[in-house]
Amino acid sequence: MLHTGLRARGRAWHSQSVNVAFGWRGVLVVLFVCSIFIPGLQSARAASDAYVSTDSLYLRSDPSADAAILDEMAFGAYVAVIDGPTDDNWYFVDFQGTQGWSSGDYLSFGEAPEAAVGGSGGTVWVATDALNVRTDANQSANVLGIAGQGDQLQVVGDASNGFYPVDYAGTTGWVAAEFLSWAPVGSGSERWISVDRSSSTISLMVGADVSATYTAQMGMDDSEDGYYATALGTYYVFVKNAELTYTRYAKGYITYWVGFDPDRANGFHSWLLDKNGYFLEGGDGPTGGCVSLEPTFAQIVYEFATVGMRVEVHW
Repeated sequence: MLHTGLRARGRAWHSQSVNVAFGWRGVLVVLFVCSIFIPGLQSARAASDAYVSTDSLYLRSDPSADAAILDEMAFGAYVAVIDGPTDDNWYFVDFQGTQGWSSGDYLSFGEAPEAAVGGSGGTVWVATDALNVRTDANQSANVLGIAGQGDQLQVVGDASNGFYPVDYAGTTGWVAAEFLSWAPVGSGSERWISVDRSSSTISLMVGADVSATYTAQMGMDDSEDGYYATALGTYYVFVKNAELTYTRYAKGYITYWVGFDPDRANGFHSWLLDKNGYFLEGGDGPTGGCVSLEPTFAQIVYEFATVGMRVEVHW
């Protein structure tokens, strides 16, 4: 015989009287189970203490670096570990009443860490080809000097505006935090750009090895250091912009701008283009001091260059 539903003591399973009869028994079972397991869980949570062991750690909605950020926790912040770790070392934690996930790679368990990775007294390493050390915590401040890749710097205060104060030859300088590493960085082979005025070529260099060479147009002024010359000297990339941008100097548009001479507003860029990005007649001729390349080559130079990279202009 086909049964269409369970029955209890002659009543249909879904009847009101059966629901009441079984409902209060279910509540008692739940309360009994909770009385057994919850005290143990609470004591386990209280015993699982952890502290943030990096300058800043995100609390996320899921155990993934791509998950939404719920909060940002500073060095030394206390978290109560609720669960974890996952296979890739994420922990479910409680931070000041907000629960979420944090990477166990940046947590210290049991005891608070004694000193911050960054912050006052920390050691950092330069993680870019060349890094400007400035007089203040902004990109417009004067440059005291250049720190090279792998150079070790001593942090002497707290971060401000995305910069850290460091000891630089006995004085305080400021360096951009995004180009620092809290672990040693090898110096490796320097990546730099050679601009040869005698052959009107530029070469992308890795140490003493030439990675690529391209023909380029340079300044109409043939002097060594005229305002409209691609002036001889050592420079460092200070700005990059890949967008189609109008330049009043040439009365046209350029792409893949890589500035290296702020005094003359010189840099690498594409041939001159119109507002739609099409080649302008005569746009591949001599410049007012910049180094102009066919757009495909300009893009390669743009992708090779980094802010702080050395540029040598020579005969």
